[in-house]
Amino acid sequence: MAQRVKERATAQNLQAAWEQRVRTGNFSTAITGTREVRVFGKAGDAPVTFPQLRAPAPGETLDDLLEGLAPDERWALTHVQRVVDVHRAGGRQTFAVPRGQGGMGTTMPQFDPCANSDILIVSQITGG
Repeated sequence: MAQRVKERATAQNLQAAWEQRVRTGNFSTAITGTREVRVFGKAGDAPVTFPQLRAPAPGETLDDLLEGLAPDERWALTHVQRVVDVHRAGGRQTFAVPRGQGGMGTTMPQFDPCANSDILIVSQITGG
């Protein structure tokens, strides 16, 4: 029980640090900006903001970029991956939509933190 309380407090601290970082724009060098996940069909849900990473340089891997992030930046990526995974497991579809373009975008087979797109999560439509 004490461990769970400690983990929750740590997650809350990381979330608060990430939100402050978003407000100030003070990101690690591997981050080129922020993107959002929007969950459709849930009234009142605020978008989830996450960091967009730059593309790895030749000879560099995604893991190399992740290692250079601050703990709250890594938390934000883990959190958005969890949001996407939970909704997918519930039968929802995910779409990558390039920032500033309308429409539904393209089906997103997997989360890519380097993609220059926001993520839309929509309810699966059945019947007719």
